[in-house]
Amino acid sequence: MKPSGITWVGPVGDIGGYGNVSRNYLRALKYIGLPVLINLNGSIEKELGNDDKELLSNYRYIRRPHNSLDHSSILFIHGTPENFVNGNKFGFKKRVGITIFETDRIPMNWVNLCNTMDEIWVPTQFNYRTFTESGVDPSKIKVIHYPIDYTKYDQIFPPYPFPAQVKSFRFLYTIAFDFRKGLDLLIPSFCEEFSNEEDVSLILKIYVPSWNQENEYLKVISSYIPVKENNPHIHFIIEKMPQETLLSLYSSCSCYVSTERACGWGMPQMEMMAMGKPVISINWGGVTEFMNNSNSFLIQPEPELEPVHNELQKTRPEFYLGHKWAKVLKQNVKKVMREAFENHIKREEVATKAKQDMRNKFSFQNISNQIKERL
Repeated sequence: MKPSGITWVGPVGDIGGYGNVSRNYLRALKYIGLPVLINLNGSIEKELGNDDKELLSNYRYIRRPHNSLDHSSILFIHGTPENFVNGNKFGFKKRVGITIFETDRIPMNWVNLCNTMDEIWVPTQFNYRTFTESGVDPSKIKVIHYPIDYTKYDQIFPPYPFPAQVKSFRFLYTIAFDFRKGLDLLIPSFCEEFSNEEDVSLILKIYVPSWNQENEYLKVISSYIPVKENNPHIHFIIEKMPQETLLSLYSSCSCYVSTERACGWGMPQMEMMAMGKPVISINWGGVTEFMNNSNSFLIQPEPELEPVHNELQKTRPEFYLGHKWAKVLKQNVKKVMREAFENHIKREEVATKAKQDMRNKFSFQNISNQIKERL
């Protein structure tokens, strides 16, 4: 029997990755034509783009999940599995948890939380393996890709107002400051491979979360810059920015680079690919679901994994204690960044293929077809 509607619980107003994914799923659900109620986790942030604000203005919001659409409606809870705790209390036809994790396994307490749901949707085969190998019932795990609005990136954007010292070839990395993001790998690799004589800058757009002291962040970043003459140019942007400004930044950069050793999906990579920009990432984890040698520049990891950064195991043991991620040598990062900088023919080839792949494989209509099969 076709469900009567959908109740969506998730951070739809958040400017970060989970919010972006939630809103894109809502757009894909429009192709299915069922009524959708939203139980908002968090608030609607002012930095959202106008298209996102308009999308969210068209929904009915409820204070808590309930089956007012009748007992044949489906409950979706998008977020970390701690949010799944009350999923069985509201009498829905089906309860679906949508989540993701980036290392070689999932947190131990997630296993039972996932197994209480009827289905768990993850975006990658990588997560199908890590969740089932950690103890989640394989019959519950379904791979449903993250969709993207490729039309949003296929436009002409105003140039980003860089200061004069920024060079014409620009590597971009956008992150929330975290030891997970691999700045300890990227910054020394860039500084060792390039010099100030070369027409290249590394643009680091960093959001410092409220729980992180800014002085700590400055101290950590400074420790990654080698003490040597003639370091290449690095430009820091330390702020949240509206979606429209972020798109101008994307458009004004030459190549996206990520040295995240454990990446659950990689929305910035996907967005830059949809824009027709070349992208560099480590060939491990969630990005392998949509990045390959024909549409990307891939940094090869070592065959064996390594323990997650000590600081993460110490400060967030409930997530990372005993976990592993990709082991990557600086020489491999340097090699790929140099190739992307010098080989303009390959840059154009992978960027063209990337743009085609985002349009042909990850559109709202394509992902709505994946979703329909599960309803």
